[in-house]
Amino acid sequence: MTIDARNPEGKALSPADRSRMIGEALRQAARVSRFSNPSKTTIRTIRAHRRRDIVTPLLFFFLFVLPSLGSVVFFGLYLSDRYVTDARFALRPAIGGAEKAAPDGVGTTSSIPSQMIAQDSMIVGEYIKSRTMIETLERSLPLRKMFSRDDIDAYSRFNPDKPIEKLVKYWADRVKVTVETSGLIEVSVNAFDADDSLTLSKAVLAESERLVNQLTVRARNDALAESEREMKRAEERLTKLHLAVRDLRNRDGVLDAQKSNDTNLKMIAEIRSQRIGLAVKLSLLQRDLRDDSRSIQDLKAQIAQLDDTISRIEREAANQDPDQRRVLSATLTKFEELDAERKTAERYYSATIAARERSRMIADRQIEFFSMVVEPVRAESAQQPRRTLFIAISVAVSALAFGLSILTRKLLA
Repeated sequence: MTIDARNPEGKALSPADRSRMIGEALRQAARVSRFSNPSKTTIRTIRAHRRRDIVTPLLFFFLFVLPSLGSVVFFGLYLSDRYVTDARFALRPAIGGAEKAAPDGVGTTSSIPSQMIAQDSMIVGEYIKSRTMIETLERSLPLRKMFSRDDIDAYSRFNPDKPIEKLVKYWADRVKVTVETSGLIEVSVNAFDADDSLTLSKAVLAESERLVNQLTVRARNDALAESEREMKRAEERLTKLHLAVRDLRNRDGVLDAQKSNDTNLKMIAEIRSQRIGLAVKLSLLQRDLRDDSRSIQDLKAQIAQLDDTISRIEREAANQDPDQRRVLSATLTKFEELDAERKTAERYYSATIAARERSRMIADRQIEFFSMVVEPVRAESAQQPRRTLFIAISVAVSALAFGLSILTRKLLA
């Protein structure tokens, strides 16, 4: 580029003007050179922006890199292996036992209904995770030592000096119980050694079977005891009714009110029959003889005597006799009431005897069985913790947290 040393009027420039023009020309050349290479300008701008933005790398490190590395170290290297032993069993009724049983009509429970099997399944499931189960296992197994060995990581290791309440919570993480609607019970025990896991699983199953047998024995004995109590109450009621009938007979002087009433009715019928015969005879004699004749007077006296007898018998059956203090009709009513109660009590007593016999038969045999479906088997490899899954979840969560932080920064900028 040449610089004209003369002004527009053709005169020569002074040294000061010439220096000013040279500086302006250099500035224009630099400006043209800068715009002629935009990539270098962009790179410089990005580098300058990166030098100024130090928050994004920090977020990337603390929200993604550090948590991801931590999850890899914790789940992949630090946590100890756990071996899982699975077992499945079910409570099944005996053939012709609980599944066909129904409550007795006399208020007793001579057999266990099928609904109780479902209740027993829930009871066994809760018992496996209970403190009683832990105390029973500790009497035969070194339970605390199994979970407090030095080769177990500090996060998963149990402190043997802690009280039983802490061990119950820790046990809830080591055992899993699932009771399905079909009645199948699944028990999973995880420990830090395959042999320990198998030993604990067998011990849990043995204790569960003992509990099932204990529950059925208690239920059968309770049913038998209730049936016997009901039978004794029915027997006492029947005895009281027999005594009431005896006292009524002794008090009223009638052995059987119904028979006495039937006898009176037959007697009245015979007397009426005799009276009718005498009345017919009297009617025939009155046509031939006078009323003051001896025969007619005798017939009339006999008829009057029969009428008095009929009236007396009817009066004894319906009215109070002040001499004997007895009313046959009232006695008959009391006898009928007591006899009806006696018959009802006898039927009820027979039903309680039958219920008691059924209870005794059920108490003599097992009505619910502990049926093993899947036997526990020693694990050959560790199934827990699921290292790859947990690491993948941690990395995904870290990436999501980093992405949300970047998006939040752009929205707030």
